[in-house]
Amino acid sequence: MAQARASLRRTLWVYVLVCIAVFGVTRLEALPVVGPYAHLVVAAIFLLTSIRLTRRDPGHYGVALGGLLEPDDDDDRRADPLGLLDLGRAIRNALPSAAAELGVAVGIAAVVFPLYAGGFYLWNQPAGDFSLTLPPNIAGFALAQLIVVALPEEAFFRGYLQSTLSDLETTRLRVLGVKLAPGAWLLQAMLFAVIHFAVEPHPARLAVFFPALLFGWARAWRGGIGAALALHAMSNLYSEILARSWL
Repeated sequence: MAQARASLRRTLWVYVLVCIAVFGVTRLEALPVVGPYAHLVVAAIFLLTSIRLTRRDPGHYGVALGGLLEPDDDDDRRADPLGLLDLGRAIRNALPSAAAELGVAVGIAAVVFPLYAGGFYLWNQPAGDFSLTLPPNIAGFALAQLIVVALPEEAFFRGYLQSTLSDLETTRLRVLGVKLAPGAWLLQAMLFAVIHFAVEPHPARLAVFFPALLFGWARAWRGGIGAALALHAMSNLYSEILARSWL
């Protein structure tokens, strides 16, 4: 019990320190030199923290990504000092897993996105009709959502945090057929919402609690963050399109 409490304190302290770092970086967005790179620094904070804390067993934390983030073999590293061959092999090996997880994310989106569109309409009560308007450079926007936003956040919140908190909990609950540690599932979503509110203190920012539950559910179902990662990026793109097309 004492060891579990110590592990919980350590995990929450990691979260607090990450929050402080992210908050500090985002306060610098107004500076012309730093501002354009603030989101990249925030992404690096989340991702590097996650990799550092899960490096001993990335599979357990769900951040191996089909072997892409598995640690290198020392002999391979000496033979390939730039890591290019190893990266190519990792990407090749990860492709079947990536395709499967993308398919799962698309399936979840097919169920959830129409419900979200209805809720979006009822909440915002748009005055005009829907007129499809895509973000400029939609491919770049989607790639940024995947790599700069979804990957770092999923690695930290659903990879490191949800896994660590689940390890401390013995209770399991089935939600739509998926076995979850309910306290960890709820707490990771709360912490996800809190950091969004801290960066931008507006009550609407707390609404990310609900997609965080969905991403956490997908992570528990799939045993990794792959589907949650794709679903997160798709959700951000979808909400952006709805906002541009209706508001």
